[in-house]
Amino acid sequence: MYANVEGLAQFTRALARAGADGAKQEVKQANYDVADKLTQAAKEKAAGLTRQQRAAAESLRATKTQNYAAVRLGSARKPYALGAEFGAKRMTRSGRIARGFRPWRGNSFGGWDGGPGYFLHPSIRERGPALIREYMNHIDRLMSEAFPE
Repeated sequence: MYANVEGLAQFTRALARAGADGAKQEVKQANYDVADKLTQAAKEKAAGLTRQQRAAAESLRATKTQNYAAVRLGSARKPYALGAEFGAKRMTRSGRIARGFRPWRGNSFGGWDGGPGYFLHPSIRERGPALIREYMNHIDRLMSEAFPE
């Protein structure tokens, strides 16, 4: 999920200048909470899919930074994670999808109207708007506490 919060970097710098270290930590935690909730939703969605997709979803992890939230997928132990999320285009000589991946659902797929992905991206589409609203409500509350008028 990519949600650009315009002015977030300036907001966190203003918090630092105002000496609101607690508020800065709350912004950082709010970033992490959104990413973690999305990660959990994607893992739940993957629970009903193939063994490979369930294993790949276990590599999902939220990152914690002050200016953005991120979800990471894949690891050295699970290099197939992106294939599990997006599927594969490459076919074997027998006409089957390579290495047990499901059919391609990447960004250039033209015949499926639901969008890319099998577990992470569908979770973004389903839960993203509510998570963004929750996040922005939290930021609004922090702003009103840090900069009362």
